[in-house]
Amino acid sequence: MAGVLTVHLLAMNVACGGPLLCIWLSSGERNSKHSKANVGHSLAWLSICAYLIGLLTGGGLLLLPLADELRGAMGRFPARAYWFAGAELLFSALCLWVYARLWGRRHRWRWVHALVALVAVTNLLYHFPPLMVVLGKLARDPAWTVEAVIDRPLFLKLMVRPEVLSLSLHFGLASFAVAAMAVLAVIARKEFTDSQQKSCRGAARIALLSTLLQLPVGIWVLTEISESARGTLLGGNVLASALFLGSLLTTVYLLQGLTRIALGDFVIRDCQRVFWLSVFVVLLMTATLRLSRQKEQGVPVAVKETSLGEETPRLVESKNAREF
Repeated sequence: MAGVLTVHLLAMNVACGGPLLCIWLSSGERNSKHSKANVGHSLAWLSICAYLIGLLTGGGLLLLPLADELRGAMGRFPARAYWFAGAELLFSALCLWVYARLWGRRHRWRWVHALVALVAVTNLLYHFPPLMVVLGKLARDPAWTVEAVIDRPLFLKLMVRPEVLSLSLHFGLASFAVAAMAVLAVIARKEFTDSQQKSCRGAARIALLSTLLQLPVGIWVLTEISESARGTLLGGNVLASALFLGSLLTTVYLLQGLTRIALGDFVIRDCQRVFWLSVFVVLLMTATLRLSRQKEQGVPVAVKETSLGEETPRLVESKNAREF
């Protein structure tokens, strides 16, 4: 399951961060085969492919035998929420396709073209990371919120809770970092030119800044998880602690490689190396997260009364609660 989740996260990172980097890359020469604009065109189509892979793997996660808790959490949202989510997914897919399809005409409608990418990315980042975090919280702890039905007003309140906001910000920064390293991977497959060396330095700086910003955000995430999960990472479980330490050490090595590229002291293999290092970091962090969350359990809660004195259904005092 950790492998599927890693592919899902990486794919959605590229889909969310790639189009914004394409706006930067689109300023290259119009007719040069090896310009950064050519790299941007490749990244635009890569973002669409990554988006489709992200949707497929996300759906695949729901079919796994271990996803019973997640399916139960989804049952707490009204049906209209999923119609709305489906419409938003289709809208973002259409925007990404239009953006890539009209790449050759971007100089004629430059601002409109950039706006299409911006709308697609902001639509994804606003709706779906918070939704996935909330679903994950409810799957692990049905009593995380006592309301039986998660309607839109309640969901908007849950979105700004620190444990949700920190993970959403973590995902957003990761999207810029992974997308920037995807740019390095794309360039590494092309003929290396002076123009592309400049693009590598620019992409490395974006990835370096995003990764550095992940450090304080990561500490924030660590302070917001449950005490049992935090204890698992910090010595309570040997394997989880080893994976967590390994991810931190690999991140340091990744930062070193990004710094070399950002300063211009690199060869083409360095671009490939930092990309695969980023994949390895995400895999380690995903496995660590999975192990830490195995310690989280739901806790009993009292019945919540509404302003009219009516009671919402009592949550079953079990991690696998299903009925309300």
